Amino acid sequence: MRSFRSRRTRQTTLLLVSIHVWLWTLSLAVLETRHVQRDPWTLHDPDFPVQIQVAPFGDEQWNATLSEELVDTTGRLHIPSSVLNISISLPSIANITSAEVSITLFRQRPQTKATERDLLREDSDNPNDFQVMADTQVQYAKYYRMDIGAKAEEMVLRVYIVGRAGEGASEHQMRAFYIRPLHLSPSEPYLADCSESSTNPVIEMRLASHPPTSMPMDLCREYTMNGRIPVRKWYFDDQTDKERSYEERSFEFIEELIRSAELRKRYYYGVTDDYLYAALEVYPVTGKHVLIIGSTTPWYESICVAMKAATCTTLDYNKLNYHHPKITTYTVAEFEASESRKQFDAIFSISSLEHDGLGRYGDPLDPEADFKAMKGLLKYAKPRQNIPNEDTTKVFLAVPVGPDALVWNAQRIYGPVRLPLLLQDWSILDSFGFEKADFTASFTLGHQPLFVLEPPKETSDAKPDAHSEL
Repeated sequence: MRSFRSRRTRQTTLLLVSIHVWLWTLSLAVLETRHVQRDPWTLHDPDFPVQIQVAPFGDEQWNATLSEELVDTTGRLHIPSSVLNISISLPSIANITSAEVSITLFRQRPQTKATERDLLREDSDNPNDFQVMADTQVQYAKYYRMDIGAKAEEMVLRVYIVGRAGEGASEHQMRAFYIRPLHLSPSEPYLADCSESSTNPVIEMRLASHPPTSMPMDLCREYTMNGRIPVRKWYFDDQTDKERSYEERSFEFIEELIRSAELRKRYYYGVTDDYLYAALEVYPVTGKHVLIIGSTTPWYESICVAMKAATCTTLDYNKLNYHHPKITTYTVAEFEASESRKQFDAIFSISSLEHDGLGRYGDPLDPEADFKAMKGLLKYAKPRQNIPNEDTTKVFLAVPVGPDALVWNAQRIYGPVRLPLLLQDWSILDSFGFEKADFTASFTLGHQPLFVLEPPKETSDAKPDAHSEL
């Protein structure tokens, strides 16, 4: 596995170099012989010394110099955000009357199987090896906010500026290019100084036009559990529109997902789906009523249908538009007001709770929102009294597991500090893909083992028993 990862890294790096060289060559051709190379990333006409900077959106603490020191010899700029701030300063001496800006992002085409020899061939500067991820032509402004919405990956940013100066017969164009490899991924960890954090903070609805780019320091103790959990930065703005709704999903789209689920294929969370399939072999949901907590794409609803559940109901903070007769969706408010069943045989929560309370999806900031949500699932479970063990409600829970971390505002990673607290109101029946060694493994965002939980048994003094040991 290690050799595969290193080989993949070399291929990605070589492809980045290939893209950069190809774009640089095109830029030189456009400017012909009249050009000035301001720095390794900027070419411009002699009388058009444009300055271009790229940074994480709204993050005043970000240090570009430090970020450049952390990248490799390809010159990739490391940015811990999926939302970029691009600033462009035009020269005041050029007497510019107008300017247009073109901003383009390139990334490796998915499933490109280029070998190192392919990438090093003279004809490897081939646009078919990569795809345009975003392409925008706009009038000049000093700042641009660009929401990439991508997970950690490599890409190349190109900014092309055309300025016009003079009038009539004396009007002429001036051009500049900025071409830079970017590496979008979480920052290195740091231990937050919570000395200025309030000992009794007010947890309130803190909503803004954009999710906060940094953890509020007055909530530092609560988010980091008194400084015991390190913080990384990895920013997203995944708020929905004013109606709080996601993209509609058609019947045909969902039917295709159901066919994939019947074939036990993976979707967005990769091997976590294998863990779920394995768990459903041991704890089947055939003929049972299933509740799905949190959704942006009806993949786990499709698994629910493929496994012949009696009903598949989804509960989400946002409005969902899934057009399929076997899937019912509710917002929390709609569900509470409905006449729908309120208790279920099984509950799916796959990569959902780790986001709660971080503001990424427009939700209110709350350091304990994940704990509250986990405890809140108990009200959807059937009471344990007089129910055989095989008929108790089963919760299929997947969250990121590893060394404890708060990755602001992307997610939490649950380790030996926070994971037991997340599960404390439930009994652990089984797990798939989990090992205690995960707590000391290298940092990764994507390892999500699956836990099968059930409500705790009631003891004689009406207090639930302790949850099973991890």
